[in-house]
Amino acid sequence: MAIIVQGADPVQAWKSGGQVLLSSSPHAIQNLITEIEAPTVVDEEWYSRFCPKSVGALDRLSVVAKVLFPDIPRRPRETRLEYYGRYEKLLTRALKAGSLHSAWGGTYFQRLMSLDGSENQIERAIRVLNSWTVRGETAIVMHTSSPAVDGLRKRGSPCLQYIEIIWNKGDVLDLVAVYRNHDFLNKALGNFIGLGRLLSFIANEGRKHPGRVICHSVHAYVDQVAKFGTLIAR
Repeated sequence: MAIIVQGADPVQAWKSGGQVLLSSSPHAIQNLITEIEAPTVVDEEWYSRFCPKSVGALDRLSVVAKVLFPDIPRRPRETRLEYYGRYEKLLTRALKAGSLHSAWGGTYFQRLMSLDGSENQIERAIRVLNSWTVRGETAIVMHTSSPAVDGLRKRGSPCLQYIEIIWNKGDVLDLVAVYRNHDFLNKALGNFIGLGRLLSFIANEGRKHPGRVICHSVHAYVDQVAKFGTLIAR
């Protein structure tokens, strides 16, 4: 049976799921559903306060969010395609220089740009939102995993498998994301922030309104319980 947690913003939702994980044994849950009511709300202070590295874990919160969707603004008169290209070059340079690490050689943002020869999936979503007249049953799908390039593995990236934009009444968009494994110490909060950025960008460019982020963590877990307990208690 699924467990559903909610929060007004990414941090509150992350803490709600984290408390459930801390109270479970062995600190792992199947089918944890996290609903974030206002996923585009972000406090800059979070990046230092809730950074996993600050408790001796591996990842930096700001970097986890950035590899899903950038935090850099568009330049004056810069087109979307120019913006995507500029950020993809930054990611490529960072990966080559070793300042950004990936267990599978890339980032989710790059997979959204093109996966296994696909077209730009963010552009496809924006095009549909600006051209279709369908409403209630419209679901716009973006894949971040492909059987042609991803083998089976017990644990490790890429964990985000699938994103769906749901077009609701009143031109409100919800975003649903499915993670096969979800590390709540190192990754989950950064993922929530990055998904909120992605939803905000698509909604703005598609002339719609951002709604909720709903994240399905098929296997949510915490490996380093003491460090995680310290982090979410802040």
